[in-house]
Amino acid sequence: MLNICIPVFNYDVNTLVSSLHKQCIEAGTDFNILIFEDGSDKEHIEINSKIKLLPNVKQLISEKNTGRSAARNFLADNALPGKILFMDCDSAIHDKNYIKNYLENFDKDIVCGGTAYLPAQKKQPSVLRYKYGIKREMTTAATRNKNPNKAFSTFNFMISKDIFKTVRFREFLHGYGHEDSLFGFELKTNSYNIHHIDNPVVHEGIEDNNIFLEKTEQGIRNLLIIENNKLINKDFTREIRIVKTYYKLRKLRLVSIPYIFFRLFENIVKKHLLKSHNPCLYMFDLYKIGYYCKIKRLENEKTLINN
Repeated sequence: MLNICIPVFNYDVNTLVSSLHKQCIEAGTDFNILIFEDGSDKEHIEINSKIKLLPNVKQLISEKNTGRSAARNFLADNALPGKILFMDCDSAIHDKNYIKNYLENFDKDIVCGGTAYLPAQKKQPSVLRYKYGIKREMTTAATRNKNPNKAFSTFNFMISKDIFKTVRFREFLHGYGHEDSLFGFELKTNSYNIHHIDNPVVHEGIEDNNIFLEKTEQGIRNLLIIENNKLINKDFTREIRIVKTYYKLRKLRLVSIPYIFFRLFENIVKKHLLKSHNPCLYMFDLYKIGYYCKIKRLENEKTLINN
């Protein structure tokens, strides 16, 4: 049984679901498609209600937004025994053999298909997100298999439901950021193998630069939440590049440098990232380490005051 699980928030998934449904029928496989309206408004719920006319398709609804991690756990709990194919709602299928490619890897525990972007998506309001996707996310299976757990992404992957019962998404992470890297790390610590294949879906819902930068900051704040959670293996955060960089700088007593840089040039760097027609990803990395140093300092100062 193939369960296709799609968490949705205010997004039209009719085309996506219809494409998946058609491919499953053509492949002759037993399947079940579940979409979970995680706090979507009434308008979008109504738009997506048409998919219920298709056999083996269900629309599950929550009036409140439960968050990315809880939504995926809920979908998995409602899936039938077999495999679960998780997809983001802003995906688009551009390969007629997409489902077939996953079925050919049904013997593997966890399979990641990858992410793709199209040249037509390069537009000024979202050029930072587009360039980041092209340079950092759109990688081949051969590259991802060199470090399979670190390259894990929740955007497009298949997993055994039995495995998901033992390693679930951490629901204390409500916002955007690092729920996928933490999930990949915990799969690794439980000795589960991740296999990457070249079976990407196109990421259609590219955010405008300002939204992407806000979500990046939210993801960095999530790192601190993870660091402060005593139930999480501390080795996880030490594997994250931004955290590794921070502690190397602290060991060398140089951590004030990115902090001061951020205080002095935050607005200049942000303007470049938001307005440039060709934003520099190195500047983006500097922005992230500077922001991390800023919130770490604020956290340390708060701890000193409370003590």
